Amino acid sequence: MATSSNTFCGICEARHITKAADFWCGECDEGLCSACNDHHSISKASKHHNVITIDSYNKLPLSISNIVNYCSTHDRRYENYCPHHDTLCCPACIVVDHKSCIGLSLLQDVINPAKTSALLDSIETSVKDLQNNITNIIEDRQQNIVSIHDQRQRYKDEIKKTRTKVNNHLDTLEHDMLKDIDDTEIRTKAEIEQIVAKLLEKRKVADDIEHSISAIKMYASDLNAYIGSKSIETEVEKEETYLQSLIEDGSLAQIRLNLNIDNLLTSLETTIKVFGKVNTLTGRPQVVLQNEKNKQAQIFSSVPQLVPKSFDEITLSQISKITIQNKVWKNCDFRGCVVLPNGKVSLADCGNSRLVVVDNKGSLEKSIPCSTDKEGPFDVTFIKENVVAVSTSTGIQIVNINSETVFESIKTAGQCQGIAYNNGVLICCVKSKGIQGIDIVNKTVTTLVNVDDGSTQPGIAVHRNKIYTTDFSNDIVRCYELEGKKLWQFKNKEVIFGPAGIAVDNNSYVYVALFSHYKSVIVLSTDGKKFRKILSSKDGLFSPRTLYFDEAKHNLLVANQHQSIFIYKVS
Repeated sequence: MATSSNTFCGICEARHITKAADFWCGECDEGLCSACNDHHSISKASKHHNVITIDSYNKLPLSISNIVNYCSTHDRRYENYCPHHDTLCCPACIVVDHKSCIGLSLLQDVINPAKTSALLDSIETSVKDLQNNITNIIEDRQQNIVSIHDQRQRYKDEIKKTRTKVNNHLDTLEHDMLKDIDDTEIRTKAEIEQIVAKLLEKRKVADDIEHSISAIKMYASDLNAYIGSKSIETEVEKEETYLQSLIEDGSLAQIRLNLNIDNLLTSLETTIKVFGKVNTLTGRPQVVLQNEKNKQAQIFSSVPQLVPKSFDEITLSQISKITIQNKVWKNCDFRGCVVLPNGKVSLADCGNSRLVVVDNKGSLEKSIPCSTDKEGPFDVTFIKENVVAVSTSTGIQIVNINSETVFESIKTAGQCQGIAYNNGVLICCVKSKGIQGIDIVNKTVTTLVNVDDGSTQPGIAVHRNKIYTTDFSNDIVRCYELEGKKLWQFKNKEVIFGPAGIAVDNNSYVYVALFSHYKSVIVLSTDGKKFRKILSSKDGLFSPRTLYFDEAKHNLLVANQHQSIFIYKVS
């Protein structure tokens, strides 16, 4: 960029005079001293040129001040603009490169409104949006760092808690083992002491016999000695028989204490290599890009956003009703559902241990056995084109709908209930364990939420960076961060009883199916503080069990437990 100290008057320089420039003519692309500027401003050829002070020129960015108004190829001034090639042209350029182009404009007509054009305003708005978006993204990333720090501390506390729990359990086992050793010693000692006491009595008898023999030898007559000896012999044989019986019945066996430590404890160092595993779960970004130029918010997703004026204005309008045909309906118990990319509906049929696919007329297209145990499947979630995952009482089964086969099984530490898929991770409710994330590739398991009360959680939904679950046993709907931190819960016996299926729309409003008592569907606000009953038995519901929200079409699918599927437009 030129400065006031090195910009000289171009006209003076041509006359071999060095004189500092006071003005700059962008069209002449040269500096002017005050005297030359006076002539320049009245000259017929240049009086309409846009001249600025040299100080103003020095404030221009280098990328702007370096722009020249002449063609470097032909060394002639630009005079025209070609809209076809979107380029400036000199007269020679027109002859060589643009002689067949239509709509050439005079450059002066194109550039005159440049500063006041809508394009510059639009660009300026875009730049402001860019600045705001960068600021928002930086704040979001910094907030993410803070949340990771909070998670780290929470998980450290959880590790300490687990360690304390293990230590307490080992202390209990040690106490019980030491007590068992003491009790065994006391019991065996008592048995031995009982025998010793009996033998002490026998030794007294033996001493008495010995005294009798000595008396016979010293004082008894021959007759008395003979008869007495026979009597003493019988008594001695009796005592010898008793001693022999002690050997035969094992009373004199050597007793030793023996300790067998459980193999699981002795092999602890070799069987448990790590305390746990740490990995990361990714959720959909929370950042909303501002784009005032297009008058709409663009989220990092292809999913269009539907924003009603208020929570109270949400309405459902029925689009269709799918009546399941009898051959599908028999003994069915629908626990989960999902809309496939081809528009057909896949349902987890717990009553027949299968996954079914029906068309919009209720005709059965596929019936895939997907559970070898007594219970399941309980829920189904879409993974990719023709692949879904179902939850069963022993784990998860990955099903290829096209080939109608279960091609992979993943065992869980308890009954797998509600299940959802999010960015390569299956997030499921495992009974007596809690909410767990299972990486679908390496099968690593991360416990996001611990549950110790054995609650039944049949419904789970993942939307953006949040997890939503229903607790059937305790009549609660909960919302968590993707990492497991609880954000809110909704519990109201007068409103919610037996919550099962759950779905979340594009605006984070939460829909819950109440199938056991109220036989209705309610919608909760994004913070779980407000509720509305939005469907009831009057709308044809008699056991609404499972829900699914189609984000692309803004449709809510409501499936009864045994029959009839309703599809509503959310508006």
